[in-house]
Amino acid sequence: MSDIRKLTVDGREILWVLSRKKVKNVNMRVKPDGIVYISASSRVTIGFIEKFICEKSDFIFSAFERFSAIPPAPKLPQADETYKSGDTFRYFGTDYTLSIIVSPIEDVKLRGKLILAAVKNEERVGRVLKKFYSEETAKIFADLNKRTYEMFRAKGYNVPPAEIQIRSMTSRWGSCHISGGKIVMNSRLALYPEVCAAYVFIHEYAHFIVPNHSKDFYAVVGDLMPDYKICVNMLKN
Repeated sequence: MSDIRKLTVDGREILWVLSRKKVKNVNMRVKPDGIVYISASSRVTIGFIEKFICEKSDFIFSAFERFSAIPPAPKLPQADETYKSGDTFRYFGTDYTLSIIVSPIEDVKLRGKLILAAVKNEERVGRVLKKFYSEETAKIFADLNKRTYEMFRAKGYNVPPAEIQIRSMTSRWGSCHISGGKIVMNSRLALYPEVCAAYVFIHEYAHFIVPNHSKDFYAVVGDLMPDYKICVNMLKN
């Protein structure tokens, strides 16, 4: 960001960003990215804001320490990333330790708590792992889609057998395109226990019955998965 400002307080650097808005007070948010976000009206001077930040420095540094103690969220493997034996990967809620094997035949297998990646050279590990996640997730989602459809029909709900699309999404775990009979699933569900993906399928299928998030909608979800709130809470983390 070109608008990041720096302020040194007690020998420690604080990075902050200012947004000019029509607000009465100086508002501050400390985010895990290590930047303090300030919003203030155009009448407030930079000097006043810097004084405000200095006065709040104990809170700011305390927030930075809390964020640094939080382990990074697991991520899906990326083709262009470099990985080594001993790295940890999460696959449907279970953590596996990577073991790389150089082999002319490329393959990925799960053995106990190990994820064994056979690759032609170590530069291909990310690409091979990404392919494994993509293919296995597609298989699991296809099975969950079939089972969810059969569950709804067995309960007497008139729903279509949905077409599945899998893609990375930042703000939702799934979406339902009612008119097209399509459900889009977030690829990041491969990081969570399979029951969470099952819940998302039920949630999206329920939209074929009730197209909103009313009490009637959650009554349908609860009819298929009475303890669905456990999955909702898991997906918040």
